[in-house]
Amino acid sequence: VRLVLDAGPPGVRVLNELFTSVTICAPGTSTCQTIDHILVDTGSSGLRVMASVLSPPLLSSLPQSTDSSGNPIAECAQFVDGYSWGPTRLADIRLAQEIAANTPIQVIGEADFSTVPAACSSTGENTVQAFGANGVLGISPFAQDCGLACVTQSNLGFYYSCVGSTCTSISVSLAQQLWNPVALFAADNNGSSIALPAVSSTGATTPRCTSAGTRARPS
Repeated sequence: VRLVLDAGPPGVRVLNELFTSVTICAPGTSTCQTIDHILVDTGSSGLRVMASVLSPPLLSSLPQSTDSSGNPIAECAQFVDGYSWGPTRLADIRLAQEIAANTPIQVIGEADFSTVPAACSSTGENTVQAFGANGVLGISPFAQDCGLACVTQSNLGFYYSCVGSTCTSISVSLAQQLWNPVALFAADNNGSSIALPAVSSTGATTPRCTSAGTRARPS
């Protein structure tokens, strides 16, 4: 997977952040879109993308994740510098020749989920400009973004069941959580490595990485 260090997508000015492009498809179809300037994050797990960069045909083709009562599931993703809010939908994630099929992703800032729970509303990062990227690809050592804690506890404020504009914190299964997509590949699924080029002391505007591949097994 080709990577790049640059100033971010149009309208954003960031420094020394690592981006890649990810192809998102409606599960099992050729309705796809390649999104550039997806931030590569080794501290989180799962793919999150801004609703504003998805084409309407693709967004409408991504099935909504639901709870046992058929209510939409949304997520409050917690980062060091803020929160991102949006529903989880099912998609095929394509990275190079690998596919993580029919897996939950988070769509940040989707219009139908404009009411943000109080626990998630402070320091929101729900736009490209606020987030500094078109999305984030989490490839941390953990397979899921929350793990067993969100399976056994319903009050963590991580995943929510939404009825209209009212969203309530819930527990979810491992399968319903966002996954490091590498762990879901049919092959080459035992982790990832990042290779960065050398940069001189005078710096470089857009140093490009020549490769990224698999390595250590996610826990």
